[in-house]
Amino acid sequence: MEKLNEEQNKGIYYLRKVLIVVVGGLICGAGVTVFYVPGSILGGGITAISILSHTLFGTNVALMTLLCNIPVLIFGYFVVDREFMIFSTVGMLAMTAGMHLAEAIPVPTENVLTCIIAGGFLSGTGVGIMMRENGSGGGTDVICRAIYKYTSFPIGNASLIINGILVSLGGLVLGIDVAVATIATIFISGRMLNYIVEGVNYKRTVIIICEKSAEIADALMDEFGRGVTITEVRGAYSGEKKMQLMCAINPHQTPKLRSIVLRIEPKAFVTITESISVIGGGFRGNRLD
Repeated sequence: MEKLNEEQNKGIYYLRKVLIVVVGGLICGAGVTVFYVPGSILGGGITAISILSHTLFGTNVALMTLLCNIPVLIFGYFVVDREFMIFSTVGMLAMTAGMHLAEAIPVPTENVLTCIIAGGFLSGTGVGIMMRENGSGGGTDVICRAIYKYTSFPIGNASLIINGILVSLGGLVLGIDVAVATIATIFISGRMLNYIVEGVNYKRTVIIICEKSAEIADALMDEFGRGVTITEVRGAYSGEKKMQLMCAINPHQTPKLRSIVLRIEPKAFVTITESISVIGGGFRGNRLD
């Protein structure tokens, strides 16, 4: 009985993931048809190839996307993580279905700026939803993962290079306006994808090298109600031992932190970096499943 319940729970878990991937694919596909195509915006990856083909030869975007993805998905099935490929196949089919279904929607606007913003928002949201469930819309996501698996070349860099080539090709064929609009859309889509995958949970990590570590740590804990980690460090050049403080803060707390540190120890060395996600320690955690 316990084993049966475990299998049922596992089945429900994967069914939920499949349904979420389908929703993400439909959203992404609708964004492409409703905003990318009317605005002659290429987007990225195989979608860019499909829209370029549609603009030049009048081919159907959904059908072309499906046909181009078939060999990529077959290739990915043998060289990339199987679960990722299964969910990516589901996502690709849902995305092309969304493209096809959205063809019945009247063109809501001819304003390119609206198409850039709305298209990027929907596309990024849809892809982000799929990626949170270990899926994608196929295309260059699969190719980039395969490249990373065998060469350790970063996925983001590979995607940037591929999309850069496609945008350049689109600019040569359709003009610089199309290339610029596509770049803007990719940027918006990328930001939305990050928000969906990581959550709107951006924080800043602060490292402080100082002598008055206890005083600064007490002041930061009193002000922000956050923990501070203190470690002993030594300068490679001077050989002097000092204390290092590390803490995470919200972006709007940066001016106050800077004021506290400079008031207590004006010569303290401070570095502040962006952190895409902070889990625990009083901060809201991310869903990991």
